[in-house]
Amino acid sequence: MSLLTGLDQLLKDPQMASDWGRCALVSNQASVTKDFVPAWKVLNDNSFCKLTTLFGPQHGFESTVQENMIESDHATHLPTGLAIYSLYSETREPKEEMLSDVDTLVVDLQVTGCRIYTYKYTLAACLRAAKKYKKKVIVLDRHNPLGGVCVEGNALEADTKSFVGEFEIPIRHGLSMAEAAKFFNSEIKADLDVVC
Repeated sequence: MSLLTGLDQLLKDPQMASDWGRCALVSNQASVTKDFVPAWKVLNDNSFCKLTTLFGPQHGFESTVQENMIESDHATHLPTGLAIYSLYSETREPKEEMLSDVDTLVVDLQVTGCRIYTYKYTLAACLRAAKKYKKKVIVLDRHNPLGGVCVEGNALEADTKSFVGEFEIPIRHGLSMAEAAKFFNSEIKADLDVVC
């Protein structure tokens, strides 16, 4: 039995996107189905929503910027002609003008199971922007590669928060991306739904 990601579930049932409207996708090169179809293609081919904007996390939309702490530039996605906004640039959070043609932010990123990994904080930034600008967030879940059962290490101390540690969770946190979204959103209070 294979585990399906949220992206695989969307591919099986495209109609679940029927109320998403104009979508922005937050993803990278690891955001693929079990058959290696990229998330941008799944959304772009979905007749129930309209893909209008792309966002990339640290290391870029194609994950080609591998040096640690190197910011990525905004770009154009050649296959679709859509703008790619870097959320590891002069901003870590989508700006209002970046969301002007967006109803729903769709987030499909992989967590590593380790607190000091920025993709989950990019998710939190998207939740905050969605709350501020009245957008919906859909998280396409991806399983915790460490199993999601064991939790180890000290919890983050409240006075040491940063972009590599924003919430008071242990170093090995056990959360999937959807679980992290729900946990973060208990504080942020954005319009959130998850696909597991």
